[in-house]
Amino acid sequence: MKGEEGLRLVTLHSHPEHTEECMKILNDQWPRSRTMRMRSLSTSCDQFPTSLLLLKTTSQGDTEVIGHSRLNTLPREPDAAWIESVVIRRDLRGAGYGRQLMTRTEEYARVSGFTTMYLSTHDQQVFYGKLGYEFCPPVCIYGGSVNKHLIPKHFIPPQLTQGVQALSLKNSVVKDQKQGAPPPATPAPPHPSLPRPPPLPTSSKLTKDHITKMEPSTLTKMYMTKEL
Repeated sequence: MKGEEGLRLVTLHSHPEHTEECMKILNDQWPRSRTMRMRSLSTSCDQFPTSLLLLKTTSQGDTEVIGHSRLNTLPREPDAAWIESVVIRRDLRGAGYGRQLMTRTEEYARVSGFTTMYLSTHDQQVFYGKLGYEFCPPVCIYGGSVNKHLIPKHFIPPQLTQGVQALSLKNSVVKDQKQGAPPPATPAPPHPSLPRPPPLPTSSKLTKDHITKMEPSTLTKMYMTKEL
């Protein structure tokens, strides 16, 4: 990647003069109101969350923002960092800056004492896989317990799913009987011609074979992790 020597990673709160540029890059990818975006960026601090900017010095000596990432802590894993809002300026994509941004963000996290990185993505599984990230179960990024109903079913043990369904059906029958309504009819069995879903991969690692075979239409939001 040309121009790598002119790159540096800085924190937004130590360089607030780049806030407007940063806001434009983020809103170009994920539109939000100016008020909401400014409120989010203003929380950047040394104690986390921290907004990181990838800066580039031009041949004329000017400094411009070409990328952004955001690091935060995880309430249940003090040694792990959550990375989000990773974006490169639209006109500079495909030149290797995304890898540079991730490499420098990971180094910042490592120096800060973190040993593990987590993230989620809708459409960049292949990119992160090439950087060494592996698929993992959903991660709780807020305080409190994890709501199992918000976790994709393929990450929930079958016995737990069946137990929740049975309990919900039982409660529904009792409620209807109290109100004088007839119990619900037993649902019809699935049509015998419906194919079974394909089995989950036996390994969480995103291999080269996975990368070459993945179709864009099959990519959904997934959680990924990497040991630093």
